[in-house]
Amino acid sequence: MRFAVIGLGRFGSRLASNLALAGQEVIGIDKDPALVEEMRDRVTLAVALDATDEQALRAQGVDNVDAAVVGIGVDFQAVTLTTVILKQIGVPRVISRATTKVSAQVLARIGADEVVMPEDESADRWTHKLVSPQFLKQIELDEGHSLVETKTPDDWVGKTLAGLQLRAEHGLHVVAIRSPVGDGQGPLRIPGPSEPLKAEDILMLMGADEDLAKLGNGS
Repeated sequence: MRFAVIGLGRFGSRLASNLALAGQEVIGIDKDPALVEEMRDRVTLAVALDATDEQALRAQGVDNVDAAVVGIGVDFQAVTLTTVILKQIGVPRVISRATTKVSAQVLARIGADEVVMPEDESADRWTHKLVSPQFLKQIELDEGHSLVETKTPDDWVGKTLAGLQLRAEHGLHVVAIRSPVGDGQGPLRIPGPSEPLKAEDILMLMGADEDLAKLGNGS
């Protein structure tokens, strides 16, 4: 896929680098030549230009990307104008960065397909880590519901999913399981209902946050 990341501050530069490392084609854009120079060897193309200039964006092929991320951090006028222009030139998916709930609402109304609030999302992740350190990973699916990765709880070892009756007794769903293979972890797979769980298995569980939290309390 082809991406444009506009705004190469801390958020934008990390996102652009990660996308490039994942094998994606990335156009990195910023008005600051110094930031562009830092990214030159880390993305497919790094360009210094004003992202509110429609012709400049078209000249670099931004109108042909699959998705664009507007990661400009402090200039809300530039974020809004860039978002509008990206939609006008036909970018199918535009993700814009917001710093407040009001700015997020504005960006959604002017056409942003998605709005990201990195500071809020980072705070949410750390809340999960602090409150539920037993989870290896936690992804918020909706308010009050998450998908987590966790080691098999001690009192589940040797038991089967059918025997545990997780949905009925815990309100949880096992989405997938990852079992060890050699010195590493194997691919995700769907466990059978009569398969005994092992201590080294990694489970992907989905459920309400309050039900998931009970796993750390011996439930």
